Amino acid sequence: MKKYFQIIFLVIFLISCRNDEKVNVERNEKKLKIISKDLFENRLKIDSTLIKKNAFDLIVLSNSKDSDSIISVCNCEKDKKNNRIKIQLKTVIPTQRELDTMSIESRKKSRLLKVFSLDLNRELKGQFKFLTLVFKDSLVQSINLYSKSSENEYNGVDFDSIFIDKYNINVSTFDYSIASNVFGDFELRLPRGFGLIKNDTIVKGKFVCNNWIISESNEIKRMNLKN
Repeated sequence: MKKYFQIIFLVIFLISCRNDEKVNVERNEKKLKIISKDLFENRLKIDSTLIKKNAFDLIVLSNSKDSDSIISVCNCEKDKKNNRIKIQLKTVIPTQRELDTMSIESRKKSRLLKVFSLDLNRELKGQFKFLTLVFKDSLVQSINLYSKSSENEYNGVDFDSIFIDKYNINVSTFDYSIASNVFGDFELRLPRGFGLIKNDTIVKGKFVCNNWIISESNEIKRMNLKN
């Protein structure tokens, strides 16, 4: 009988050890997932393999499960004296009320041409997005996403600003004296969604610079999208 109970205790002990091992493995896997998520490395580096494309390209938006894309146009404004450049990608997506009711095919239709029509005396409908990156020498000075909507959908107002501090950027050069020589690609992690699909906090895209002007946050805030 004593030997019988010894065998039972041994079996229970072995099962317990295996369960503890399984729990530890699961915990370690969860820790690895958390660590890998937090180890998104901020960097701005030169990449000699980049291929220059054109000022119109796609911004790809993702929530790690689903993804969608929207066409954008890039404008840049250089400060040769201080070797500084502002890069701005402009795009337009439907208002949230429209997104809630329209089909996937309809939401893919570009409204980008409206970006160039902001001075026209007519109503412009949608969410105008201005993704703005500022580089000085080999440093990222700031990255912001400015949004201006034809509806008061950002906590009751029509303007919103998101500061972005997680980035991975490849650029052709750190010499910004000739804007057309500056191009690259990026991956950003937003603290809040971009707005096209649910929780689209992962943003990827490309930029190709020209020597033009960009829209500053105060100008975007004052834009009149209504008649």
